Amino acid sequence: MKRVLLYLLAITGWVTLLIRIYLKITTSGLPLTESLMQLFSYFTVLTNLLVTIYCTVHLLSSSQQSRSKLFLRPETLTALTVFILIVGTVYHLLLKSLWNPEGLLMITDEIYHTFVPLGTLALWLVSADNKGGNLKYLYSWILYPVLYLVFVLIRGSVSGFYPYPFINVAELGLVTVMMNSFFLLILMCLLFLLFGFVGKNIARFR
Repeated sequence: MKRVLLYLLAITGWVTLLIRIYLKITTSGLPLTESLMQLFSYFTVLTNLLVTIYCTVHLLSSSQQSRSKLFLRPETLTALTVFILIVGTVYHLLLKSLWNPEGLLMITDEIYHTFVPLGTLALWLVSADNKGGNLKYLYSWILYPVLYLVFVLIRGSVSGFYPYPFINVAELGLVTVMMNSFFLLILMCLLFLLFGFVGKNIARFR
């Protein structure tokens, strides 16, 4: 079951990314560099890419002995599961009503915000070797959304492009954006704690 999920998520992830790149380049009307910069300014795209890389690394790795490698550490799947579930949850609760994609864009949107989050959660549940782990190392993953936020805010101040309305400094102001980001980071930390606790307890019964 685990290997089937790895294949499904890896293949779907790479195909979807290629489609999104193609759609962005051909429909945005922007220069190639700006099109790609905007596409990869989305936490959704970056997090889905990390899940895809994780699955690909595990499919290509013939040995799990090298646990020091980033995508082979037991905490990595837990962190990615938390991030991708937040991607799906925030989208369905706050963002989905704000636009109406059609055709391939709609399909890839559902893949990124529904199929991959649920698939990753299923992968986490069946991956006995990814339960528990070093909680301190798990929390070091919070650096990922922090660096993402810094990048988006700096780039947004220069280009005027903010990928999400709740971090749009031009419309909300920096204080509101920082508060929104703070609450999301707190949510991530709480989910890290929850998944770490649940993971360790599930592992005891295996």
